[in-house]
Amino acid sequence: MSIFWEIHQHRRINGASAQASQAKNKADRVESELRSLRRQLDRVTLACQGMWELIRENSEITEQMLADRIHEVDLRDGVADGKLGHQVIDCPHCGRKTSTKRGFCVMCGEAVAGDHIVEG
Repeated sequence: MSIFWEIHQHRRINGASAQASQAKNKADRVESELRSLRRQLDRVTLACQGMWELIRENSEITEQMLADRIHEVDLRDGVADGKLGHQVIDCPHCGRKTSTKRGFCVMCGEAVAGDHIVEG
């Protein structure tokens, strides 16, 4: 009977080892993806700062005006959460309410666009 127990235990150990290996591979992929996203965020942050400085230097727009607009855009989805949210709009094709989340009307299937150039 002990030989069967040993075989069973070895299978369990091998299964656990395989699961641990898969988890490590997944964690490595996620870490790599996170590094890539951080690099992208850094580039976007630099671009935004550069654009803001150009706008400020070449217009009458103040930092307070920018802060007020950011707050206004944040509230468009009804929640002040620091995120660019999806909007509920009237479909331009069928007139029914739909969300900009999917990019198409859930009622008629036609393409819809929100007020944001950049959708979050």
